[in-house]
Amino acid sequence: MDSQLIIPKESKADLASTWKIYKSQWKTFIALTGFLVLAYVIYAIIDTVLSLLGLVPISLTEYTDYEYIGVGAFLVSAVIRTPIYLVYTVVTALLSVLFMVIPALYFKNQEIITWKVPYKILFKNFKRYFLAGILWSVCVTLGFLLCIVPGIVISFVGPAYLNKIACSDMPIIDAFKSSFQAVFKSPNLWSYIGMQVLAGLIYIIPTICTCGLGSIVTLPMLSIYSQHLAYNKGIIN
Repeated sequence: MDSQLIIPKESKADLASTWKIYKSQWKTFIALTGFLVLAYVIYAIIDTVLSLLGLVPISLTEYTDYEYIGVGAFLVSAVIRTPIYLVYTVVTALLSVLFMVIPALYFKNQEIITWKVPYKILFKNFKRYFLAGILWSVCVTLGFLLCIVPGIVISFVGPAYLNKIACSDMPIIDAFKSSFQAVFKSPNLWSYIGMQVLAGLIYIIPTICTCGLGSIVTLPMLSIYSQHLAYNKGIIN
């Protein structure tokens, strides 16, 4: 592997280094995007087939308006659709996490992550990723329900938490507590948060301006930058 393609984790996290890392692994990120699209297509096909068979209402309006379709039909529809939607949600959530796992592995191993590697790790450690995702989702959801601010605070822990889940054998609860302490006890806390917010804004603007298509590039770059910045600021060591 060409060592010139490897950006050391100790180097400065900026747009130039982020772009170089993305270019070295763009096929890996494109493949991941493709799997997410495939998951949605499969889900949409299954839902459409169920609708055409008359097992569930075909329109969202009919599905949500139980007075229109009848309480019985509404309940049957909910029973059939809910497990399918839950499976789809879990699959897409785990695939989405890989956007951050790829740069985490890149910086840990100091090597280009080929497209097959993230899925092998995911299948091998499925239970760990699944439980870690549940813990994270519960904490963030509760945080946003409690006046939003706690949810925002917890979200800054994400890159460090995911790095510990992907790159260590630390127990899930310990990984969360350790990540929280690493972020909020860091002497670089405010500069870290400030740069994360700025990176988020830079991600949002082109994504909105391109009607979401820009996220094919901007989401991987945001994930790369978040991991690199965490190393730069001593959040991950």
